[in-house]
Amino acid sequence: MRDKKIIKLLQKKDEKGLSAFSEKYEKLLTYIATGILGNNKEDVEECVNDTYLKVWNHIDEFDLDKASLKTYSSVIVRNTAINRLRKISKMKGTAQKEELTDIVADYVDYRQNVEAKMVQKENMEALQSVIRNLKKKDREMVLRRYYYFQSSKEIAFYMGMSINAVDSKLSRLRKQMKQEYDILANASL
Repeated sequence: MRDKKIIKLLQKKDEKGLSAFSEKYEKLLTYIATGILGNNKEDVEECVNDTYLKVWNHIDEFDLDKASLKTYSSVIVRNTAINRLRKISKMKGTAQKEELTDIVADYVDYRQNVEAKMVQKENMEALQSVIRNLKKKDREMVLRRYYYFQSSKEIAFYMGMSINAVDSKLSRLRKQMKQEYDILANASL
């Protein structure tokens, strides 16, 4: 079923839309949640179910002209998984991975401050521009690492590279992206 049809059914609160949405995107949502939460089946399932509920409750806010249903639901499951990881970490009293903590720290609630929200939007546009300008293979590597939270070992396996090559390439890409981002961010000031 096409996304437009699924969206219309969801907007009408027709459960056929939710079933079609689940059938079409469950594997993707599970993959993203597993990349963040690990192989804890219960946490992943709950995260995916929370995503279904959020899509169901907020489908009227969705704008197909701004993003695809796939992108919209991917962002929701990703943020839901990150929030769940925080909750699990607090409950267990365990420390999070240092790199993940840095990424999660960027998800500060800017809703209270309009100026901060505008700055965040400009920063996101600059970052998206930097990522769009990467070569296809480099872009895939960056997205696998920092969007889907895949390990260097997983990236190496899927991209046919050694783990050291992945780590080296990601290090160079981070430096390159930071330089390009700084230029774009400073240009907008």
